Amino acid sequence: MAVQQDPHLSPRRIRVLRAQNLMRIEWQDDSVSELSLTWLRSNCPCASCRAVRGESGTEVDPLALSSGPMPSDRVAAVELVGGYAVRITWDDGHDTGIYAFSWLWEHRTREDGTDTD
Repeated sequence: MAVQQDPHLSPRRIRVLRAQNLMRIEWQDDSVSELSLTWLRSNCPCASCRAVRGESGTEVDPLALSSGPMPSDRVAAVELVGGYAVRITWDDGHDTGIYAFSWLWEHRTREDGTDTD
């Protein structure tokens, strides 16, 4: 049985505005939201990023230092995942975060940068 998705959770158009550091989403209900690429990268939903942020239920050592480069907030590519999400490939190669449309809708902001709630 197919899961029925709320129609307003389906983007009509998604654009990455690199010069403005934004992802602009035009939703089926005619609303428009803009999300900062820096914020999206900082809130990557993949398991390893969630673990680093301490959201995975595992202990995180706050004094641990990362030996790798700082994560990039520059987008190399965006691809549709099924009919429910997008995968962002960042230019440092990180590509395991799948951003569900429902999650993007919950975290949307208006074009003027204010929260929708």
